[in-house]
Amino acid sequence: MITYRLETPLGPLRALTDGLFRSGPPVILLHGWGLSPWAWGALMPPAMRRQRRWYALSLPGHLPDEAVAMPASLTTEQLAAALAQALEDLVGDEPVHLVGHSLGGFWGVCLAAYRPERLARLVLVAGSAQGSWAGALSRIQRLSRRRGGRLLFRIGYRWLTARPGRFRRLLVRLSGRPEAWAQEAGQVFFDSVYPDAKRYRPEVLLQLACEVARLDLTDHLSTMSLPVLLIAGARDPVVPLAQVHKMAARLPEVQVKVWPEVGHFPMVEAPEAVFALMESFLALESPSRI
Repeated sequence: MITYRLETPLGPLRALTDGLFRSGPPVILLHGWGLSPWAWGALMPPAMRRQRRWYALSLPGHLPDEAVAMPASLTTEQLAAALAQALEDLVGDEPVHLVGHSLGGFWGVCLAAYRPERLARLVLVAGSAQGSWAGALSRIQRLSRRRGGRLLFRIGYRWLTARPGRFRRLLVRLSGRPEAWAQEAGQVFFDSVYPDAKRYRPEVLLQLACEVARLDLTDHLSTMSLPVLLIAGARDPVVPLAQVHKMAARLPEVQVKVWPEVGHFPMVEAPEAVFALMESFLALESPSRI
């Protein structure tokens, strides 16, 4: 694998790829908050890896051992500009297929809202047009408003990532199929994410989580003319299914797939089906609403 360090208005990002050129639009893969670009590189099926030119890109603030502060009042326009800058460095002005998980999906929506010429297709995997989260993760986003909240998160995060079993239990808690983490995809995902997670700076992660909590692009969805695929789990505690249906109702050209037993990690909990659907969508000319 080849890694690049890209400078953007929101600080440096990492990009991971195999370095091989293939025809067709590049596929950009964005991970979720607190996770790692290595996970997409490890999970991608060999057939998809061989057929597509791809780059797995890190979220802002997700550089191991580096403290890169976010702007005090982060905006969706700033997020879009940073991602556009990274794409220009990687692929020039060529439109891309973008696949974003969780907060990575929200980052992709920012790009679709303000720089739509950069996108050919958009796939949201447990993603949303809102930066706020539900469930246990919503409490993290409220911590910065509490006295001592930042210190509490720093201590808690260091405790959580000090032992692999603790971090794994968090991922299981956010899933609809706990048994998936004992299977190959779950083991590969965890082994790819945990080494980075334990080296992230908790104060930077918390700042990013709190800054995006107040951002919402729901009203922009009706203006997005590109094809969009929404992949969701009915048991997702972070992005409720009602939020997915709300997005689908506003997007002009959308395809929706919901797995009833799946939680916040569809690509781990139903990997074969998710990647097959993703590959089919990226090869289509015009998606249909299902």
